[in-house]
Amino acid sequence: MTAMSARDGITIKRKPVARLDPGTESRLVQRMRLIGRLRLVQKMRLVQKMRLVQRMRLVQRMRLAGGLLLAAGLLLAIPVAQAQQISEDTYWVYFTDKDNNGYRIDQPEAFLTQRSIDRRAWQGLAMDHTDLPVTKAYVDELKALGAKIKHVSRWLNGVAIVRPEPALLEQVFAKSFVDTLPWIPASDERYFPPSPAGNRFEPPPDPLPSFDYGYSVNQIRMLNTQMLHSRGYTGRGVGIAVLDAGFSNVDSLPSFASMIGEGRLLGTRNFVNDIPLFRQGSTHGMYVLSLIGADWNGNMMGTAPDASFMLCMTEDPNRETRIEEIAWIEAAEYIDSLGFDVINTSLGYSDFDTTMFDYTYRDMDGKSTFISRAASMVAGKGIIACVSAGNEGNKEWYYITAPGDAFDILTVGAVDSTRNIASFSSRGPSFDARIKPDVTAMGVTTVVQSTFGGLAWGGGTSFASPLIAGSVASLWQAYPQIPARELIRLIRQSGDRVKNPDATYGFGVPNFALAYWSISSVPAGYVPGHMELYPNPARDRIMVKLPGEEAGTYEMYFYDLWGKMIHAREVSLPGQVLLPDQLASGMYILEIRTGAGIYRSRLIKQ
Repeated sequence: MTAMSARDGITIKRKPVARLDPGTESRLVQRMRLIGRLRLVQKMRLVQKMRLVQRMRLVQRMRLAGGLLLAAGLLLAIPVAQAQQISEDTYWVYFTDKDNNGYRIDQPEAFLTQRSIDRRAWQGLAMDHTDLPVTKAYVDELKALGAKIKHVSRWLNGVAIVRPEPALLEQVFAKSFVDTLPWIPASDERYFPPSPAGNRFEPPPDPLPSFDYGYSVNQIRMLNTQMLHSRGYTGRGVGIAVLDAGFSNVDSLPSFASMIGEGRLLGTRNFVNDIPLFRQGSTHGMYVLSLIGADWNGNMMGTAPDASFMLCMTEDPNRETRIEEIAWIEAAEYIDSLGFDVINTSLGYSDFDTTMFDYTYRDMDGKSTFISRAASMVAGKGIIACVSAGNEGNKEWYYITAPGDAFDILTVGAVDSTRNIASFSSRGPSFDARIKPDVTAMGVTTVVQSTFGGLAWGGGTSFASPLIAGSVASLWQAYPQIPARELIRLIRQSGDRVKNPDATYGFGVPNFALAYWSISSVPAGYVPGHMELYPNPARDRIMVKLPGEEAGTYEMYFYDLWGKMIHAREVSLPGQVLLPDQLASGMYILEIRTGAGIYRSRLIKQ
């Protein structure tokens, strides 16, 4: 994607440069080309705006490998650096290093919260140079020149400069620490923080919760998330960040009363404007939040009704530019530093207000767009990102939108109540032929909190993604030691199309009960012991003993692998237990609850 083009009959003359080393010479040439084109466009924008748009459309269609463009008979050498203009008045520049910034990766407490450090430690993840802050002296030098800095990214090591004059841009590029090429850390040094003490998330409560899902029952049961809730895994202690547009009236709607009353709404931050998030005109973020965190028993429940939340506004409802991508990156870095665990992003980028910045399907490779490059990093920080696939399936674009093309995330498509794909749900694969979307969830006639205090029905992959995000949080509460990438894999493998994933459904609708049962480690709140069960396989009866437990009467439950309870009874143990008549041949989960915890074992009925 090029940011600007020369006009007919105009030649861009380049000043000679001294013979330097090849790398320095290349950067200087790129900078002068960029500055020359900026001056040219500013002179001609008012009189030739329409011709610019038309010519750039032609240029985009005729882009050749190596950066050569042929447009209206004029041959230009266009460097990669030209793509760093991210809107009509904003430029992105990289820093060459993070030298002398006063921080060390083996002392992360200076720039990350302890919860952020512990999140990495729980998953065996290391700190690296992308975690270090940018060098403040570099930012200060640019500000001293008069540069207006709008966003700063430590992961990408760069800044966005708003409305720079050509002379200022030339001064910026004259700085030895400024570059137009993406930053690559000079060192692969890593630091693994020590294992933390205590529990990562809160254990299940006693007594276990019982919810009346009301009108939201179908969208939750489709994912089998109610099984997690029945065992006390409701996301309590898990931090979820919602990066979206406005969150209108969240502070006054019934679905969020317990979240606010219990202090689980941990904060808000606006990366777009100065209007408070709850007073924004956009309601999109509020709808999304209700699908995760609603607790309005008998009317609507979210998939993680007891989780803790941070709300960030990164989407500008009034314009569509690449600046929103940079705002998202800065918000994701902020969320990482605070130690949150799950991100939901019901946003997508492909077309912008100015067509010269539009992406093409070729850009949907997880590496080309700013936002997808950053989203591909979050699992390496120990965070799971859930992203809407996009609503372009019945439009000309058709494919997933960024950051849905990112690596190591869950890109979510939309299905209806019968698990058929919604016509609008964006299709995959990614341009580099990875399965996208990853999974699907209910995104047609989905129940959400209404702006007016009741309930409403809506549609879109924007509503499918948060259903998955909350379910991820509830499952992670049960198995807090599982790394983000591994949990993503397990959720994909629980999909109803895992044997034949495709570019429409991905791996299908995930079954969170199946994902729960497929994990062999002991879930949080369970006794780290074992149940003695004989014989297994069994025909009509079994002998059961719980080592370490006293003889007595206990509750016994039989579940199928989809998490549905088949039978429940009280039994005297140790002793013989007759198998219920309704058990057909197959595999079941036998669960026994005691005062000390919960035991479980697989049982094969012959």
